[in-house]
Amino acid sequence: MAKKYYAYLITSSNLKGICDNWEQCKNIVQGSKARYKSFKTKEEAENWLDSGAEYIKKDEVKKNLPDGIYFDAGTGRGIGVEVRVTFKDGISILHKCLAQNRINEFGNFLLPSGSTNNLGELVGIYCALEIALKEKIFNIYGDSSLVIDYWSKGFIKKDNVSPKTYDLALKVKAKRELFENIGGKINKISGDYNPADLGFHK
Repeated sequence: MAKKYYAYLITSSNLKGICDNWEQCKNIVQGSKARYKSFKTKEEAENWLDSGAEYIKKDEVKKNLPDGIYFDAGTGRGIGVEVRVTFKDGISILHKCLAQNRINEFGNFLLPSGSTNNLGELVGIYCALEIALKEKIFNIYGDSSLVIDYWSKGFIKKDNVSPKTYDLALKVKAKRELFENIGGKINKISGDYNPADLGFHK
């Protein structure tokens, strides 16, 4: 089970914090007027607290998403690591990067058995960059801090990953440099609002 972080704000005292398990968070907020929420990363939890710990309706956020290309990887369907790349409408555009016979019935690319989710995110950003460069689209969005902040910039240790992952990271770095040289931007978005999301967030 993936680790989660629980951010809370006690509205009467403005006491706020982050717990790494629900029991601890529940003990703090119980009996108080509080807002609390779970997140995949500590950074997302901190951002929510810093922005006022407000609840936002997902549908409202999704309706107002900026134009661009969105990518994600996930195992939520239980068939292995899938990669999804979409515009803000959430409809797969992987056919703009991959042959149709490599795309499954869900519009996703299913990686070989044993692949990691991080490799999936790397494949996702690679495809997003390919499409963006071809179609002159200047914004890409994803929710993987590891891939956006490190691997796609070439910060990856050869000894810690498979040769396939390392080689792809170097290809992504080169494509990212081309993309950014023409004014492109790669942005982070919460998995809760990512139209390409494969985490099956509730």
